[in-house]
Amino acid sequence: MNTLFKTLCTLIIFIGILTTLIGQNNDIVTTNNAKQSLQIAQDLLSNGENRKAIKQLKHTIKIKKEFAIAHRLLGKAYYDIEEFELAVEALERSFDFDRKLSRAAFFEIGDAYLRLHNTEKAEYYLGIYQEMKDKRYANAQKESGLEKSYDLYYEAKLNNLAYIETLDTTLNKDIIIYPLTNVNSEDDEYLPSLSNDGRYLLFTREVDKVQEDIFITERTKEGWGDANENPIRINTSRNEGMAKFEPHNRRVYFAGCQRSPDKIDCDIYESEFKDGQLDSEKLADDKINSPSWDSQPSITCDGNILFFASTREGGIGGSDIWFCTKDETGNWSYPQNAGVNINTPGDEEAPFVAKDGMHLYFTSNYHPGQGEGDFFVSKNENGHWGPAINLGYPINSPGKELGLFVTDNTEHVYFASAREGGKGGLDLYFAKMPDLNRPKKVFPVVLKVIDKFTKEHIPNQQVIVGHNNKNYNYTSNDEGNIYMCLAANQAYSYRISREGYKFYVEAHFLEEYILTAAQTLYLEMEPKVDKPAFVGEDRHTKTIVQVYFDVNSAEIPDKDFEKLDRISRLIKKYDDWNVEVVGFADSTGDKDYNYKLSQKRADNVIAYLATKSTQEIKQNIQSSAQGAVTQTMTEEEKKQSRRVDVILSR
Repeated sequence: MNTLFKTLCTLIIFIGILTTLIGQNNDIVTTNNAKQSLQIAQDLLSNGENRKAIKQLKHTIKIKKEFAIAHRLLGKAYYDIEEFELAVEALERSFDFDRKLSRAAFFEIGDAYLRLHNTEKAEYYLGIYQEMKDKRYANAQKESGLEKSYDLYYEAKLNNLAYIETLDTTLNKDIIIYPLTNVNSEDDEYLPSLSNDGRYLLFTREVDKVQEDIFITERTKEGWGDANENPIRINTSRNEGMAKFEPHNRRVYFAGCQRSPDKIDCDIYESEFKDGQLDSEKLADDKINSPSWDSQPSITCDGNILFFASTREGGIGGSDIWFCTKDETGNWSYPQNAGVNINTPGDEEAPFVAKDGMHLYFTSNYHPGQGEGDFFVSKNENGHWGPAINLGYPINSPGKELGLFVTDNTEHVYFASAREGGKGGLDLYFAKMPDLNRPKKVFPVVLKVIDKFTKEHIPNQQVIVGHNNKNYNYTSNDEGNIYMCLAANQAYSYRISREGYKFYVEAHFLEEYILTAAQTLYLEMEPKVDKPAFVGEDRHTKTIVQVYFDVNSAEIPDKDFEKLDRISRLIKKYDDWNVEVVGFADSTGDKDYNYKLSQKRADNVIAYLATKSTQEIKQNIQSSAQGAVTQTMTEEEKKQSRRVDVILSR
């Protein structure tokens, strides 16, 4: 009897297990108890397993069709995975059974309608959400935390409504959005970055919704090839991504996550980029990273300002944009918040600083826009970042935009978007850059300071770069290189003074180029050779040449170029001249105007002599403000005062 009883018990247990296994169909735990099924779904939602929870909730509703909380949770699950049409359907069904169940549900359905560009219903439901704030409803306690996060964005959603209602979709009709078909997949692709030769495209892919890795694709005659992970040797079993080229493509800045037990979040790293590969990893300066999430780096063309997104303490909202600056010794400052014109109580992320250093593009889900996150730009004015400007239609869409890259010639943009028509989630796109809010066109340039004869590089050498009557000081690195970005189709002068070398001065017209590597200019320093004492000619100890100008003009008259050519030959013949250029103006204008005009006249003469001579020219500007001219002049005195003196002395 005992044996028979044990056998029957074993059989019953086996049948029970078998029945349970058969009932678990496609992640659904089959049960006829609606509350039990609901609890299973809630556990799945708590673990972030929304798609499994959706299947379980559908099973729950089959058991109990008028189960309001099941419909409400089904709507929430669809909302979280951004399937807004299904979210609306489920939430409206829950209202049919119980409108006083959840206040948060009205925010979700209002936001879902906003994403679907149904502003009328969005406004209606968001209004109910606000009306219920001080009223009683069933889930008030359970969803209080959820409501706090929704309250934070309520005003932002109203601003989005106002923005959409005034959005002009007739603008930029000529802009066509092209998907990168060979690159995009069912996974999320985002944060594109293009090499300045146009050959490589880096981006981040979230593989199977689980792991982020860096991928690269190479341009072919047919377009972009398939995405390739193999050259990115810095990828690990943990998360890497948000990679961006620095403007000269020597290295890549990226985010690496969970690198060690004491670094459980993401930090900013850099890697050398050689022959299309990333295989080295270096943690950025300790001042840059924090115990919080630090990611999405973007560096200016001169390498002196690094922008990034971070959730560190001291910010304005969730994720803010921060920046660090590098001093003359190469040390980074502590991060500074980019300020209230850029950052909000919401999330700002994915900064991209254009090569002109004056336009900062980023994504925000709080500034007025179309949906989950739009692209914005802030322009630097007098050292301060101005108000955020929405880039508008069609670059922005009701879906989320994340990561914008403007090409060197400013003609096009690469970006990521979750807009309709993609392969899945965030995809990569290419489009013409709208004329409005386009950055200035500048290109990466490398100055190489070398010895003219040995071709050896000259490190730690100061170079004065002149442009538009202004001078900028740069210093070569250990390899004798200076990295910068310059506007194309303009002239620049380069001046170098170094003991043992002739004074170097050269002018160069930088032509525009498209899809080529950074331009390299060689500044060849010529060593001094001692000349024997000159015998047979007695030269003057002081020589003065005067160039006269028209009224209010700084343009050198054609008849005076011969004078300057003669004196340039004299400058070149002897090494021991002291050369001084002095500019004057008459009494026609006010003090400030006369000073600027006299300075511009002197600069133009110096610039011309610089093309003819390698002798250092010392500039000394005088003006009426310094007593160079009197306030009352005859016409002849004015004529004599509109001049530049080139003085040679020894």
